[in-house]
Amino acid sequence: MKEPPPEFAERLDVVAGILIRCFLGGILLLTVWFLSFALAGDCIFQLHSRWFSIPRPAFDTLHYALMAATKIALILFFLLPWAAIRFVSKKK
Repeated sequence: MKEPPPEFAERLDVVAGILIRCFLGGILLLTVWFLSFALAGDCIFQLHSRWFSIPRPAFDTLHYALMAATKIALILFFLLPWAAIRFVSKKK
Protein backbone atom coordinates (compact mmCIF):
# COMPACT_ATOMS: atom_id res chain seq x y z
CA MET A 1 0.00 0.00 0.00
CA LYS A 2 1.23 3.48 -0.86
CA GLU A 3 2.32 5.77 2.00
CA PRO A 4 0.46 9.09 2.29
CA PRO A 5 2.52 12.26 1.90
CA PRO A 6 3.91 13.79 5.11
CA GLU A 7 1.68 16.86 4.85
CA PHE A 8 -1.33 14.54 5.12
CA ALA A 9 -0.25 13.56 8.65
CA GLU A 10 0.14 17.23 9.53
CA ARG A 11 -3.36 17.96 8.28
CA LEU A 12 -4.72 15.05 10.32
CA ASP A 13 -3.05 16.52 13.40
CA VAL A 14 -4.69 19.90 12.69
CA VAL A 15 -8.10 18.25 12.28
CA ALA A 16 -7.56 16.27 15.50
CA GLY A 17 -6.72 19.49 17.33
CA ILE A 18 -9.87 21.14 16.06
CA LEU A 19 -12.01 18.15 17.03
CA ILE A 20 -10.71 17.96 20.59
CA ARG A 21 -11.16 21.72 21.06
CA CYS A 22 -14.74 21.48 19.82
CA PHE A 23 -15.36 18.57 22.19
CA LEU A 24 -13.92 20.44 25.18
CA GLY A 25 -15.87 23.58 24.28
CA GLY A 26 -19.05 21.53 24.07
CA ILE A 27 -18.37 19.92 27.44
CA LEU A 28 -17.82 23.40 28.90
CA LEU A 29 -21.13 24.55 27.43
CA LEU A 30 -22.86 21.45 28.78
CA THR A 31 -21.36 22.04 32.23
CA VAL A 32 -22.53 25.66 32.30
CA TRP A 33 -25.98 24.54 31.14
CA PHE A 34 -26.22 21.88 33.86
CA LEU A 35 -24.94 24.17 36.62
CA SER A 36 -27.28 26.99 35.66
CA PHE A 37 -30.19 24.54 35.52
CA ALA A 38 -29.24 22.92 38.82
CA LEU A 39 -28.59 26.17 40.70
CA ALA A 40 -31.19 28.46 39.12
CA GLY A 41 -33.75 26.04 37.74
CA ASP A 42 -36.68 27.81 39.36
CA CYS A 43 -35.71 31.18 37.89
CA ILE A 44 -35.21 29.65 34.45
CA PHE A 45 -38.59 27.90 34.68
CA GLN A 46 -40.38 31.10 35.76
CA LEU A 47 -38.78 32.99 32.88
CA HIS A 48 -39.81 30.40 30.30
CA SER A 49 -43.25 29.79 31.75
CA ARG A 50 -44.14 33.39 30.86
CA TRP A 51 -43.69 32.55 27.18
CA PHE A 52 -44.72 28.89 27.06
CA SER A 53 -47.39 27.03 29.01
CA ILE A 54 -45.34 24.00 30.02
CA PRO A 55 -45.61 22.10 33.30
CA ARG A 56 -42.50 21.83 35.47
CA PRO A 57 -42.01 18.05 35.05
CA ALA A 58 -42.09 18.42 31.27
CA PHE A 59 -39.67 21.35 31.49
CA ASP A 60 -37.22 19.31 33.56
CA THR A 61 -37.55 16.29 31.28
CA LEU A 62 -36.95 18.43 28.21
CA HIS A 63 -33.79 19.94 29.64
CA TYR A 64 -32.31 16.63 30.77
CA ALA A 65 -33.17 14.96 27.45
CA LEU A 66 -31.53 17.78 25.52
CA MET A 67 -28.47 17.60 27.76
CA ALA A 68 -28.22 13.88 27.06
CA ALA A 69 -28.63 14.43 23.32
CA THR A 70 -25.94 17.11 23.41
CA LYS A 71 -23.55 14.80 25.25
CA ILE A 72 -24.18 11.99 22.77
CA ALA A 73 -23.65 14.37 19.83
CA LEU A 74 -20.38 15.64 21.31
CA ILE A 75 -19.08 12.11 21.74
CA LEU A 76 -20.28 10.93 18.34
CA PHE A 77 -19.19 13.89 16.24
CA PHE A 78 -16.06 15.11 18.04
CA LEU A 79 -14.56 12.60 20.50
CA LEU A 80 -14.82 9.42 18.40
CA PRO A 81 -13.36 10.99 15.23
CA TRP A 82 -10.56 12.50 17.33
CA ALA A 83 -9.82 9.08 18.85
CA ALA A 84 -9.85 7.45 15.40
CA ILE A 85 -7.40 10.01 14.02
CA ARG A 86 -5.13 9.56 17.03
CA PHE A 87 -5.31 5.78 16.67
CA VAL A 88 -4.37 5.94 12.99
CA SER A 89 -1.61 8.48 13.65
CA LYS A 90 -0.01 6.32 16.36
CA LYS A 91 0.12 3.26 14.09
CA LYS A 92 2.67 4.87 11.79
